[in-house]
Amino acid sequence: MMWRDDDDGPSDADLDRFGDDDNNEGWCPDCGATCFDETEFCPNCGNQIGGRVLSKPKVEHDLQKRFMVVVIVLVLVAFGLVFVL
Repeated sequence: MMWRDDDDGPSDADLDRFGDDDNNEGWCPDCGATCFDETEFCPNCGNQIGGRVLSKPKVEHDLQKRFMVVVIVLVLVAFGLVFVL
């Protein structure tokens, strides 16, 4: 695990001054912390992200994946019932 200094990365003042108006916010796929979408390392857990940021918070992303699995299972069950009966 890589140790990070408090001086690594831009300060909040720098982000306010140089940040653009576009939403560049993403979430770490490992710990769910907020980070910029082009960051290389998570500022919270220190894990290498390298462009793998989530566009939605981890909880919301996980719920969406579970919802898709439920929909697929229901569709498969419906097709099974149609062809069996």
